[in-house]
Formats: sequence, structure tokens, C-alpha cells
Amino acid sequence: MDEITPRVYQLSGIWGTGIWGANVFLLVGSNLTLVDTGFKGRSTQILKEAGRLGYSPSDIANIIITHHHADHVGSLAMLKKVTRAKVVAHPADAPYIDGRLPQPGPRWLSKTPLHRLWATTPVAVDILVNDGDELPILGGIKILHTPGHTPGSICLFLQQERLVIAGDVLAHRFRLRLPSKAFTADISQEIRSIKRLASLDFDVICFGHGSPLVHKARPTIISFAEILESKYQRVR
Repeated sequence: MDEITPRVYQLSGIWGTGIWGANVFLLVGSNLTLVDTGFKGRSTQILKEAGRLGYSPSDIANIIITHHHADHVGSLAMLKKVTRAKVVAHPADAPYIDGRLPQPGPRWLSKTPLHRLWATTPVAVDILVNDGDELPILGGIKILHTPGHTPGSICLFLQQERLVIAGDVLAHRFRLRLPSKAFTADISQEIRSIKRLASLDFDVICFGHGSPLVHKARPTIISFAEILESKYQRVR
């Protein structure tokens, strides 16, 4: 577990991938908020790290889901059961989280053992958030709807921390890159969302996969967005 700021911690996967799936974030305030949950089987590790910060399972008040993919919601059912936390997500992704719609994925996935890892247990979403909404956590978390990777992908702007949690809008494994095209619903929407993300005024940005950017974060994202837009226009 890495301290990003005194109130934001990142529980990393193996290179942001592998059996432990996506990064999980712990937001420390009067209670604890989790952002994403990794694949199935990660709940024990998450609760152990929460304990290291001085929190019991009942202190976890909210679980915010950046998007519905299994590497972000796999441990949600168990964590919800143990903590009774409120689950927060965008309406467009809620049907995939609560089981009304199946988890989508590339065709080849169903023919490999990985399809078991991609299966999720349905969980009801307690709080639906839309673009521009603000959660009363850590002085105010602004919701930015950033569709593309999934229809209901969201980024979290922790305004007092000057920090963004970007989910899978971008990945940062050794360098900035787009998320996996095989698991992205609409790449053109994705590029527009990255451009919008660059308009925020932040100092630090964290990702669902890979390490955070803590130096020159916003200029780096702006430059990457400009490169993507230029490439996309040439292809189009």
C-alpha cells in the first residue's frame, strides 16, 4: 500500500494487472471510502490494509466504482456483505454491476479459463451519480462522467487534494497509454473523455492500472490528449 497523499492510499495490483487486477484506493476521512475492489478474492487483503490505517470493516462507509469491469468490481459483493457500505456508480454502468446485464468482453475470453475470473456476483448500486455531482467526502469529490471504456466510466476529482482518480480512462504502465481496446466500448468517446479530463486543474493523477503521476501530471495529460486527438483526426 502506497501513500499518495496523507488522505489517499493506493493498494496496487501486480504491475496493475495479474490476479490482483486493478488498483484499489482508500480515502481516509472521518470514515473510510474505497474506490474499486479488484478481482474476486481481494477483499481480505483490502480489509487488512484498512485495518493498518486504523479502520474496521464497519468504518467503510462507501465503495465508489469507477466502471463495471470485473477487475474493478470482482470483490464488491464480499466487501458489501462484510462492510454494509453504500455502493456508488454511474447509472449507465449500474445494470452490469447489479446483474441486469452480463459483463461484456471480447469473444476469445469465453474460450479461456479467464472467463471465470471475469464473472461477477451482482450487487445493487445504492447511490447513482451523474456528471457534475459532488460527494461529501474529503471536502468534496466531483464526479466527471468519462464514457468510452464503458458507458458509465467516471473519474473522481478530489478537489481539496488536487488529485484525480481516473479509473481506466487512461493507464500508466511505464508510460501513458489507452486502456485495452479489446475491453473498450467506444474508442472515439474515450479520446474525448481524456481531452475533458485534461481540462481539470490537478497536481496528481492516479490510474486503475499502473503508478500515479505526481510530477507535472496535468501538463503530461494535456500533451497526451493532444497527441491522441491528432492521431485520431488523421485516421478519421
